[in-house]
Amino acid sequence: MEAATHSHQHHASLPTSGAALNGVAFSATLHCLTGCAIGEVTGMIIGTALGFSDLGTIALAVGLAFLFGYSLTSLPLLRAGLALSAVIPIALATDTFSIAVMEIVDNGIMLAVPGAMESGVGDVLFWGALSVALVVAGVVAFPVNRWLITKNRGHAVLHETGIHGGPPTRLVAFVAAAAAVFGTSVLVGEAVGGGKDGGHGGSEMAAADGHSGEKTDTSAGEHQADGKEPDPVRGLAVAENGLKLKLAQRELPRGRRSELSFAVMGLSGKPVRDFEVEHDKRMHVIVARRDLTGFQHLHPKLGQDARWRTKVKVDDAGSYRVFADFKRDGENHTLAADVAVDGPLDARPMPPVKTTADAGEGYRVELTGEASTAGEEAELGFTVSRKGKEIAVDDYLGAKGHLVALREGDMAYLHVHPAEAGHGEAAAASEPIRFETEFPSDGRYGLFLQFKHEGKVHTAAFTREVAR
Repeated sequence: MEAATHSHQHHASLPTSGAALNGVAFSATLHCLTGCAIGEVTGMIIGTALGFSDLGTIALAVGLAFLFGYSLTSLPLLRAGLALSAVIPIALATDTFSIAVMEIVDNGIMLAVPGAMESGVGDVLFWGALSVALVVAGVVAFPVNRWLITKNRGHAVLHETGIHGGPPTRLVAFVAAAAAVFGTSVLVGEAVGGGKDGGHGGSEMAAADGHSGEKTDTSAGEHQADGKEPDPVRGLAVAENGLKLKLAQRELPRGRRSELSFAVMGLSGKPVRDFEVEHDKRMHVIVARRDLTGFQHLHPKLGQDARWRTKVKVDDAGSYRVFADFKRDGENHTLAADVAVDGPLDARPMPPVKTTADAGEGYRVELTGEASTAGEEAELGFTVSRKGKEIAVDDYLGAKGHLVALREGDMAYLHVHPAEAGHGEAAAASEPIRFETEFPSDGRYGLFLQFKHEGKVHTAAFTREVAR
């Protein structure tokens, strides 16, 4: 749209083809993109800062995008003297379809970029992903707007009024181009750098916090330089290798949602921010009671203050272990600390060792594989069925499922990774979800399998007996 406002009586004819039509469609797209961008940025900032869920953040951003998009169309019409009753249908006809297309594309990209939704507004990944998402949304909306104009719909309705207020086209185009360059650079750097947060001084901060190029720890499942296998057990300490888990709460209320927040502190005494994407997220939080009940897998969001925040609801009293599982400088870390939930304790024994488990809503999971022996590699397979029929599960966290293994007694957190047959491509309904791990000692372990089907995540709990 042109910056100047033309008189209401001027009715310029619309082009129907060629460069002139492209120019009108381009101007219309930038007009909608401006409103979408203002609403999206505002909604994303509010949602991530307040720790909204992904769905809540997207709902807020979409609502504000429509609000600002309609406002950019309505305000010039109102200033020209049109009645509100006349302006509303014009704004709806002009912007609704175009904004809807942009919002679908924009939010789809934000969900698709690993780590984008849980990264905070102080994280360069957040702004890079949002910039690319908005620009791509504009590119997709351009042919849509062009087609609508040829059908005398969309911005053709506004054009008929002769009132074309809005942001300067050249300025919006320049900002969009800059956003495209910035966002592309961030995402390329994210991919090439293995997910490191390039906006927070990755190498410099790593050195300051005891993470120089010389690795002091290797992630479980990898070989150390001396050829020895690393200990697959993690999560027994609140601090390791210059990193420390600092919980803001030592107690949680029972039976209601509350905030769980924490920071990962470096040797400098300051919170670190440069986390890498692992299993589609930069941070995984596991919460479980000491008797291995009450399992929860949460994905917090990083705030501007470098603290991670998420909502949690604990129904039963007792002592709970909070695990922060993340990757930094190429190394996997699992730090853990306890929180207390007041109330009468109702301790429960571990479930008996069985090969089937109920995952709710008619889902059953069968555990397959040979008996496990301490110190030896073990392959665990899981077959999911619903109402007696085996099903093919959806991808979840970059694989066909996610498995957490906790040792009875000390709640040692085992490194478990998907086997090749369990991720990377669509699996047949009869193909089990497979994982590989090593049980370091004999005894009992709690296995918590999470899988996704029809858009919903389900959890199945098993007790695994490991022989000496």
